Amino acid sequence: MGTIHLITGGVKSGKSSYAVRLANDLAGDNPVRFIATAHRGIGDESLDRRIDRHIEERPSHWTLFEPPTEIVESVTKPGDEVATVLDCVTLWIGDLMTAPDYDQATGTSYEVIRLIKSLQSSERSTLVITNEVGSGIAPPTVIGNDYADELGTANRLIANAADQVTLLVAGQALRIK
Repeated sequence: MGTIHLITGGVKSGKSSYAVRLANDLAGDNPVRFIATAHRGIGDESLDRRIDRHIEERPSHWTLFEPPTEIVESVTKPGDEVATVLDCVTLWIGDLMTAPDYDQATGTSYEVIRLIKSLQSSERSTLVITNEVGSGIAPPTVIGNDYADELGTANRLIANAADQVTLLVAGQALRIK
């Protein structure tokens, strides 16, 4: 069985670069499965540039899964990759919350638990990236608070299931678990 390593931190703290370095160390010359959650071509040119930069930072022999790929199924889909990077839970939770079938009463926990089960059943070690929401002030809007609640719950559930948790601050890694 593979391991689950949750990498969390603030925006632009170096989470993705850190995960890519770890995945390279795990895989060597073998392919890595990279599951992206950011949507390109939605009218956000700065996001498109960030996605392109992230792709350039990764080895070209890695396998890329991009939206609208189903995240949970992408984890366990057969392939020759020896490790997986999931970047990132933050955007995935936002997608779940803005889906037409989102039910605020049940939230996103069901999908997060499905993800955890797929991570636990995967033969590949997986690096899961998320943004830390517990270090800032409460958002000033209802939707912002709901999002922080959902992401905070997802982060706690994944951290509890993870074999290792690392917090990135200013590019520096601090092992939490």
